[in-house]
Amino acid sequence: MKKKFVTMMVMVMATALWAIANDSEYYSVGNQLVPVQSTQISVMKEILTVNLTNDGVTHFDVYYEFRNDGPATDILMGFEAMPPKVSSFETRADAPHPSITDFQVKMNGTSLPYKNALSENGLQDGLHPVDIDQWVYNQDLETPVHISDASRYLQYAYVYYFNAHFRPGINVVHHTYAYKESNGVNQTFWIDYKLTPANRWANKRIDDFTLRITSNGISKHFAMNKAPFIGAKVETNVRYGTAKMRELTWGDIDDESARHNYYEVTMRDAVVEWHITNFQPQAELLLSSVDMMVINHQFLNYQSTTGEAFGESVYYDGGVNFVLTTDGKLTGNHALNQRIVRNLPYAARGYQFKNPQLRKFFNSQWWYMPNPNYNAEVERLFTPRERQIVKGTFNDFVP
Repeated sequence: MKKKFVTMMVMVMATALWAIANDSEYYSVGNQLVPVQSTQISVMKEILTVNLTNDGVTHFDVYYEFRNDGPATDILMGFEAMPPKVSSFETRADAPHPSITDFQVKMNGTSLPYKNALSENGLQDGLHPVDIDQWVYNQDLETPVHISDASRYLQYAYVYYFNAHFRPGINVVHHTYAYKESNGVNQTFWIDYKLTPANRWANKRIDDFTLRITSNGISKHFAMNKAPFIGAKVETNVRYGTAKMRELTWGDIDDESARHNYYEVTMRDAVVEWHITNFQPQAELLLSSVDMMVINHQFLNYQSTTGEAFGESVYYDGGVNFVLTTDGKLTGNHALNQRIVRNLPYAARGYQFKNPQLRKFFNSQWWYMPNPNYNAEVERLFTPRERQIVKGTFNDFVP
């Protein structure tokens, strides 16, 4: 049975969730399949499935229905991915992306062979293979520069390209791949996915678009920007499993241009969906764990009936947990604070606490979803980082 999300509005005071620290690790970004040359092919339907895991790798499954209103035609199609943050330049002009695996494309049930290339400016105006002998990596600038002009930086992308034969009418393309998630000091993971390249097809939109996010057998807690959906009528639902969502707005409350809107989602062994018709993406999609999103006290801070002030904002994403005050210090009952943190992996799985302090605290957290069937002895399902949390070594995390 489909369940509608319970939606809540809160005003958030925080540093930007998406801020990338200097010690972040950026690996890749998901993207649309696009025509390399101009085309009369239209995108009728897209189902973008993002399969979240706890192993640092996100799996993408993209289903397209294209419409060809003309005669049969061959189109050069491509997939572009930005280079990861590295300390050297490729030695092969046809190198695959170092963080992307299991790349496959099927069209009308038939697997398509593909080639790889480094392309200047990606596929913005066609395929432009990079002559790697003309570029050298500059360690100070952390980017390739031209051998004869160090002020000329190389903007490029890893490209997967292939010939696609479009018969008249509807053509089905099924695209799958996986890539290593980026992470940083503020996020256990973040996942980029470019949506606006879909506007390069003839109809300049996706007639029927579904975003589907899964967390098979695990708990996930993340935020997702709403910018791609500006002006669109969005339908949300939970296909199965247990999930909640609320909407967040933060930034300068007196300056609308400096405010940003997000979905915050907590899910356990679930599939959640966003559906839009006549979708013209206005921005790119970004999902991020909410490990250190410290928000206004009035929404998450907890006051016990005994007068103990916890003073912390607590978040959980299935891998890392933090208990922080807005000034970064612990206050109140330190022993109880640490006990709360050590029990977060259990709370994320819906454990119903017998201890009255823990029970009252977790019942006050909007993301907590009790599961009377959860067996707390099944610790083998914990991630390595969760085992650290349970042992009380949560200050020693290494991304």
